[in-house]
Amino acid sequence: MSQYEELTTTMTDQQYLVEALTEMGYKPGVETEGTALRVYGGVSWNRPVQVTIPREQLRGALAPVGFGRDEAGVFQAVIDDLDRKCSGLDESWLGRVAQAYKERQTMAVAKTKGYVFRGREVIQTPQGPRVQLRFAVR
Repeated sequence: MSQYEELTTTMTDQQYLVEALTEMGYKPGVETEGTALRVYGGVSWNRPVQVTIPREQLRGALAPVGFGRDEAGVFQAVIDDLDRKCSGLDESWLGRVAQAYKERQTMAVAKTKGYVFRGREVIQTPQGPRVQLRFAVR
């Protein structure tokens, strides 16, 4: 039987999370107060989530994905266990979400400090690909 699992993230800003998901091609829903998630078959996640990706946008998924805040205000990903195993919504997918989030956050901070974005480059390292954002002073 399918059930939701909670995965830890370090994301705290809803705006950057929504922008990251949008950049990845999703159209996330946002609920200020939060909403419950329903798994295919009626099982639900009772704690509220503020950001959701409908399952129709997740190729082959059985359930929507949610992001809800914990007591410290950090978003936790709520993903169906079968979707983690079979639909590619695993730790590497969540890592791509976190990478897009961090890029959005870095761009915003750089802009407030007066830097101008000059480009994005993916560098291959022995540890895997690394994204490098390039900025210049105005």
